[in-house]
Amino acid sequence: MRPSLLWGLSLILTMLSLSAANPARSQTSMPQPQRTPQPSQPNTGFDPSRILDLINLLGGSRNSQPEQQVDLSPDIAEIRGQISRLYFLLARQYAAQNQLPEACNALEKGYNAELEGYLRKRLRSRQPDSNDCYASEVKRISQLTGSPTALIYVTTSKGGLELIAIPPSKPTRPAGLFPRTRIGTKSLEEKVGLPFLAQSNDNNGTPVRKVASNVTTEQVDRVIFDFRNNLQDARSYDFLPQSQQLYDWIIRPIEPELEKAQVKTIVFVMNGNLRVVPPAAFHDGQRYLIEKYAVTSIPSWQLTEPNRPDRTLTPQILAMGLSESVEGLSPLPATKVEVETIASKVLIGKNFLNQEFTKDNLRSQLSNQKFGIIHLATHAKFIGESPQKSFIQFWGDRLQMSQMSQMNLVTDLLTLSACETALGQNLGLAGLAVDSGATSVLASLWEVSDAGTAPLMIRFYQGLPTAPSKAIALQEAQLAFLHGEVTLANNQIKGIKGFPNIPFSIDARGIDLKHPYFWSSFTLVGNWL
Repeated sequence: MRPSLLWGLSLILTMLSLSAANPARSQTSMPQPQRTPQPSQPNTGFDPSRILDLINLLGGSRNSQPEQQVDLSPDIAEIRGQISRLYFLLARQYAAQNQLPEACNALEKGYNAELEGYLRKRLRSRQPDSNDCYASEVKRISQLTGSPTALIYVTTSKGGLELIAIPPSKPTRPAGLFPRTRIGTKSLEEKVGLPFLAQSNDNNGTPVRKVASNVTTEQVDRVIFDFRNNLQDARSYDFLPQSQQLYDWIIRPIEPELEKAQVKTIVFVMNGNLRVVPPAAFHDGQRYLIEKYAVTSIPSWQLTEPNRPDRTLTPQILAMGLSESVEGLSPLPATKVEVETIASKVLIGKNFLNQEFTKDNLRSQLSNQKFGIIHLATHAKFIGESPQKSFIQFWGDRLQMSQMSQMNLVTDLLTLSACETALGQNLGLAGLAVDSGATSVLASLWEVSDAGTAPLMIRFYQGLPTAPSKAIALQEAQLAFLHGEVTLANNQIKGIKGFPNIPFSIDARGIDLKHPYFWSSFTLVGNWL
């Protein structure tokens, strides 16, 4: 029964893909101006209702949400993963007919079904469907943080690369909305820029769609592969051609809208291998993206709760890690400085190293106290297409990602500071952000230099309590590296604001922290506020 069902589903998907390869005459390429949406456009492509009928027939309807997560059998999980492709096809058809809110909702359901197939469990949506591509939420968050925020869906397929961008509307600033909270050496108003706060609502957060019909998934993947490989050579800048190509594909088509809305934070929802590249290192020919925007990623809007914790309270941190070699993995000698410094000098909390870094001790600490941040400085790998192949290394044991939900890591931020992800439609970090219990995850996309990780983590946590958002705190830490403010010299970490030089007896010869190999790898997934 199972092989025939999956074979039939695969055949149907293939037929739909062929039918949708050129979905609508109204489709515009990226250099062309956006066309005015029409009330209805008959004969402009494959009928979306036929795809919806198939989704409902296969049990994909999500009209009623389960009260709690329900594990799925491997067969059903695989079908859920296939159904996600139907939703992505549906989104393209809606978008081609300028029905952008419907397209956004279909994308959301596609990402959710994809994660359900990966995690093998039904997931409860935390946000309902939207009739404006979440523009009202984007506006709310822009006002809450004082950082004009844009939501950008980026999807690749055989039909091309497609963007749906939701810029913020620009409301008049209510009296007393943003106090002059100090952020480093600048006030919040100075950081955001008063022109955004003072202008009237003239773009209304209208979603914008751009399509590059001549850019296929295969072409994007080739650039991504070269980009990641070249970026991990800290002695070379050979990554720049790919960095600029990705900028041209993903940012430049919507840059006029971003500039008009004076955007300062970009929230990406991406598919495929785009999940394992750092947008922070995209380059416009003169500057990196991180020099213009704080950037973050979410699995989907419906699986994210973008609410801001109380920044007036210093979060308690549980910092744990490995400095010694275990199970053939390389030692991480800088972990000792990292863990002890952030838990006792930067923030307030507890720290445990090596033999004390066990799953039992982690459970015990979490059962006795609530921590706002859980920081794990250890090897973690997210490889393959299955949670069973992804793990976090503990002393003498590994925590499989499929066991993650059992740990009950309920916290505002889970940090993995020696993480590594792999190419191949990787859903590991997105799955971790959804299934771990943490509202957000900070992790690296490749195995970063041990000597470069500790100063970035210390600088990030130093700025976190006063930053408007976690995304901006990460941006500030990355810029401190890029601009040469934080350095390693004479066995010391230098340039951490408000701190004397930190002893650091790790061999740092030849390390130039300005190179994006050291600062761009770390990505924030989930609630970025």
